[in-house]
Amino acid sequence: MKKFEFKKAATTFLALAMTVVLVACGGAGGTTPTDGSNAEQAAAASSELAGKPWVTSIMQGNLPAEKPEAKDDLYTHYAYDYLAAHQEQPSSRIEEYTAELQSTNLASIKDTSKSNHDLDQLRIFFNQAADTETLQKTGLSEVQPYLDRIDKVASIEEMNDLLVADDFPFSPFIMANLTTIDTRDVNIVIVNPNLVLSDPILVGGMLYQDSDDPQTQENLDRTLLMSGGDALLDLYAQGMESEEILGVFGDISSFEKTYAKYLDYNGRYSQMDFGAAADAVEASYVTLDELCNACPNFPMQQVLDKLGKGTSPRYSASVGWVEAFNGVWTDENLDVIKQMARLKVLNETRPYRDPTALNQYIEKEGNPVPDAETFAYKSCDSLDTFAVILANNFAKEGLGANAKSRLAQLSQDIVNTYRELVANTAWMDDESRARIVEKLDHMTLNVLEPADGYYDYSELELTPTDQGGTLMSNYLKLKQYRLDQESKLVGKPAIAAPLWFTIKPTFANCFYDSTSNSINIPPGYVTSLYYSDDMSEEDLLAGIGFVIGHEISHGFDYAGAQFDAYGTPNPVFTDADIDAFVLKASTLASYYKGIEVVPDTMVNGENVVTEAAADLCGMHAVLEIVSKSDAVDYDKFFSTLSNDWAQVVPQQTMATQLLDTHPLNNLRINVNAQMFDPIYEKLGVTEGDGMYLAPKQRINIWGSNA
Repeated sequence: MKKFEFKKAATTFLALAMTVVLVACGGAGGTTPTDGSNAEQAAAASSELAGKPWVTSIMQGNLPAEKPEAKDDLYTHYAYDYLAAHQEQPSSRIEEYTAELQSTNLASIKDTSKSNHDLDQLRIFFNQAADTETLQKTGLSEVQPYLDRIDKVASIEEMNDLLVADDFPFSPFIMANLTTIDTRDVNIVIVNPNLVLSDPILVGGMLYQDSDDPQTQENLDRTLLMSGGDALLDLYAQGMESEEILGVFGDISSFEKTYAKYLDYNGRYSQMDFGAAADAVEASYVTLDELCNACPNFPMQQVLDKLGKGTSPRYSASVGWVEAFNGVWTDENLDVIKQMARLKVLNETRPYRDPTALNQYIEKEGNPVPDAETFAYKSCDSLDTFAVILANNFAKEGLGANAKSRLAQLSQDIVNTYRELVANTAWMDDESRARIVEKLDHMTLNVLEPADGYYDYSELELTPTDQGGTLMSNYLKLKQYRLDQESKLVGKPAIAAPLWFTIKPTFANCFYDSTSNSINIPPGYVTSLYYSDDMSEEDLLAGIGFVIGHEISHGFDYAGAQFDAYGTPNPVFTDADIDAFVLKASTLASYYKGIEVVPDTMVNGENVVTEAAADLCGMHAVLEIVSKSDAVDYDKFFSTLSNDWAQVVPQQTMATQLLDTHPLNNLRINVNAQMFDPIYEKLGVTEGDGMYLAPKQRINIWGSNA
């Protein structure tokens, strides 16, 4: 099997990847640290790194010496003070607010005057995780038997036997989660590979693609290495040298690439004919027999049964990855398969065992070591443990009683605004318009919690330390409890938020899910940056409103428009309207392709067009609402908008930024603001200014100007 080939910079990439991960482990928000010399070098290069038409001000060392006027560079003007203050230590405003979840939840955990079943179970687990003395004495002793069993495997048949054994509580190669086929139907199961180096749900197969362009391929290699850095931490902690780790990484990445490249990802369909995404989803629905027949070398049914997902009436899985996985699940690849199994077990159990070895390595690298309290909190903040309870507690204690109703109303107001914009869109025929309205009418708003509720913890009983319980044994009990709760939902009436059972609700993101036609606003995203009881309506609209508008738009963007009101692969546009819609998307992609971010590097318009369209429509929706008030301070509105997205990134991570399917943060504000009248009327932008765009060049997808 061909090993993953790196360029000469492989060791540098690995060091960067480890630095990012180690800082995250140290509680500094996952941002690469930089010393003064790096900042000075970046500043010295700024004259060479100016982009067009706006400087890429989010890049460290690339900030103009003086604040530009808003009419020339709206984003940099309003976010300038933040950008200037973070040149030495790159960060983002969104990242800085995420610590509120931990501080709020720690206060509740420590307040022993508060007591209920869920909080009491959380405290048992937290206290066991915070008992570092006991963890150090225990070491790897509770995990080592599982590692030994992996090491003893001598054939692929023996590996199959191990994976289906009831007393081996891990699934290193297969993930099975809830999804829907039709919101009027029942819950089914989606099957994905359990990748070592990347997250198949959040990233998909993007990082495993091949590119004919050497620079793009290098960026993909670099980003995959950074993504996989977390999985390699245990190899470092065990004393393995960099070159040997690179060899392990190469073997695993080469193995995973054979099948992970077939996984979907956001940008895959942006350059394909309209309908390709819907066709792919339709083709992904398979029976259990079809799934097993596509992968006869692997014990698919037994693993699904063990995960409590073997009774789904249908499954969703890309047959391409399943067949490719079957092709490499052989004795020839047993060594790398065993190494992957070891790493998955070590990675999964790291938050629930002695952190001493890892802390020693973190300290050796000059990074801050997380204290016992931070380690314990992160142990609790997992989908398998107590992320749901932490999210609920933060929503209650951190956001207050009015947050849910106020954010739900804001979401509904934006949905209603989309109805108005669609009604005034001339390029669309009545049939398409009716389908979109139907989709808006059936769109579920999961605000701070799923509309159907979480599974509950009322039957969970952890074992306290004085009764023989340990952190690891209770983790395994929690993990099985969640699997049992999810298995009860398989084949039952479809829930409106299946991804809430797949992505932890303390995760700092919002998302639209086409298979359930739902907008999802987890508590992990709604810090005080975006919500407080005394926040003005214009601040809400400029902050979380823009995000909500963006997510709603995903229901009608290039990918979302291929699914109907019930999440089935059925385009909302008639054939007559598809060409007009595709032209809108391609025009936006072409506009982005004309933007230079660093010398000779242009935005990949096709890569970002889906997220760029959502930004455009989200901006349009909130500005429509704002325009209905005579008392709006547009200067304040654009200041809030820009500062909420204020970000400084190290130059060495720009390659990763440019692979993202989202435009750079400064472009997310500037490009969209220049499409609408308020910046011209209220901020005095005229021809010749940097923010000026001639009326015929302005792009609208919805509304009377579209």
